[in-house]
Amino acid sequence: MSTHPRGIAPDLLLSQVLNTMPYLLGRSGEFARFKPTATVRNFERGGITDLSHFDYFRLCLSAHYLSCGTPVPTDVDNQIRRKLWPRDLALETAFEMVDLVLESRKWDFTLVSTRYTYGAKGTPFEGEALSGHLGEWFTVATAAYAALGQYSSAAAREKRAVVFAEITAEVDRHSEIFGSLWRAKDGLGCLKAAASLAHNFGDLDRVMDMWELSVGDPLRLKFYKLGSLPFDTEKKLRYLGRLWVAGELYKSKIEGSSLALENHRHFALRKPKCLRGSPEFLIPTAPFFDHWGESVARGLAAADGSPSADTREVVDILIAGWERQPGTVAYGRGLRGILTVHPEFGAEFKVLLEKAPGTREEFESRWAVRALEWMDEIPSRAE
Repeated sequence: MSTHPRGIAPDLLLSQVLNTMPYLLGRSGEFARFKPTATVRNFERGGITDLSHFDYFRLCLSAHYLSCGTPVPTDVDNQIRRKLWPRDLALETAFEMVDLVLESRKWDFTLVSTRYTYGAKGTPFEGEALSGHLGEWFTVATAAYAALGQYSSAAAREKRAVVFAEITAEVDRHSEIFGSLWRAKDGLGCLKAAASLAHNFGDLDRVMDMWELSVGDPLRLKFYKLGSLPFDTEKKLRYLGRLWVAGELYKSKIEGSSLALENHRHFALRKPKCLRGSPEFLIPTAPFFDHWGESVARGLAAADGSPSADTREVVDILIAGWERQPGTVAYGRGLRGILTVHPEFGAEFKVLLEKAPGTREEFESRWAVRALEWMDEIPSRAE
């Protein structure tokens, strides 16, 4: 057993994952082949014994990747980003951890999240997914890079260069996917990509700050504030300005709201335990909640197709949560989705839904058009 400090006990962490994802043990198909699923299932079947430092890290990383798209994610962020990379960690153990982080970049996060979009159709990126989970990958990759800087060996420097190259490749991929959507004038795709980009590069910055990387560190010089600073230290445009445009789009007002206002932590949706019962209920990119509302309404309906008590609970939560978030529309769009399945709710919140007008298609079209207008205007903000 490792003597290095740890946070949450392994058995408690396992129980938290199963609490927020009760379907984890029984679901088959592609979901079962997601490597963190296999990791957690193996620990659940075999029981928690004395874990090595690497095994504990693998469990924490798996729990985080599995749950961070759910209403109630596990709280191991600081473990995998900082505390489990102590200065006196054996280099061979650090290498094991780094290799797992590098491997995880290629895992299919679309299996455990609905917050993603693909590159433009008809381009080399149409099958490339851009998800918020990649922000979580950026955090542990940055931690691996920073931790390797604690060692003086040539092997550590070489491995650190590999991590740097992988982060570079992922940032490049982010830029190219967003660029493909922009060129294709896919306003809705740009909005969803911008939400992931803002989250992901915010996470990247946060961990560089957590490790206090110096202003002259190569990683910080190249990637710090990609979503908010269009130029590098030599006044050259970074990544053709795409990532900065995405960051500005994230903040730009559309119909009185913005992606930044809409994509909060959705604490209100943590209360209904019924929303933990299926991966179809995972929270999507806000404010595009119409389809999610339909899925929830169908999935929670009574045997005869009528609204169940669980449906009623979700409706009440959405109404109360919407009233606490003035100016937002995501929960209103979710209610509209529920209304398409259960029109009997129409009279109850007809007046409320006047603040979220139009069908799903009309709403998404309006936001898509405004997004393209903003992206034509945003470059003029650069100085």
